[in-house]
Amino acid sequence: MTDKTLNLDGILRLSLMGGQARAFLTRSTRMVQDARDTHRLSRVATAALGRLLTGASMMGCMLKNDGDSLTAYIKGGGPLGTVMAVAKADGSVKGYVDNPDIEPPLKADGKLDVGGAVGRDGQLTVIKDLGLKEPYIGRVNLRSGEIGEDLAMYFTASEQTPSLVSLGVLVGEDVVAAGGLIIQIMPDCSEAALKSIELSAPMFMNISRTFEEFDLNGAMAQLLGHLEPEVIGTARPAYRCDCNRDRFARGLISLGRDELNTLINEDHGAEVNCNFCNRTYRFTEKQLRALLERAQR
Repeated sequence: MTDKTLNLDGILRLSLMGGQARAFLTRSTRMVQDARDTHRLSRVATAALGRLLTGASMMGCMLKNDGDSLTAYIKGGGPLGTVMAVAKADGSVKGYVDNPDIEPPLKADGKLDVGGAVGRDGQLTVIKDLGLKEPYIGRVNLRSGEIGEDLAMYFTASEQTPSLVSLGVLVGEDVVAAGGLIIQIMPDCSEAALKSIELSAPMFMNISRTFEEFDLNGAMAQLLGHLEPEVIGTARPAYRCDCNRDRFARGLISLGRDELNTLINEDHGAEVNCNFCNRTYRFTEKQLRALLERAQR
């Protein structure tokens, strides 16, 4: 796989059939590869986290304001543990899985067992920070652990927006192809338009194979050409962590004086790791004493 191939990621925001439905179509191969490299993910962990990152990236583009953010996480009871993604309005994301090296046996059809690795006995939670006093929180029970179906259930049950969601990650030694599609029905959608979308659903289900063969515009024509797509916006998905030393310093201050004193007197320093990019921030005893002074003000 060449760098040129990897760098063709993008998100298209689309109107379908004259506004009777809307869609988000993304090619996320580079983004998922960057996540895999960051966390040294197994194949099934790459597929699971890659699907959630891809879905979250498109959901981020649904946010209205630049400062808004969205967190989606799944606790399904499977060996991967928690699968988490955090997205911003520009389509950038970060995320992690608790157990990135899990590699269960393949399913009988030879495909990765994402649902088994994620688990099916739990919930998908979506938290939207819209700059209000309290965040919006929505939860749904998992349907399959395959993530696409679970996000579709979230949109239908928590946001009352009937949605079709297809997410896919094709993994070999590297990420071969990754992408996603969300189609949402608008309130004035006709029965004929709804039927056209429903009949088209089987075309969307193997979306990673579509992106193995087509670029973003080619995939749009292949998958949605008969639904009269009109591009109304674009974005660029990217795996990007926005952590910094000052943010972790504030986190240490929030621990309180007793905990800071313990770190100073017993540990003589602290190391804090970012779950999203694996960066380590080291604080000396002297630096912790300065934080303690700030905590006491």
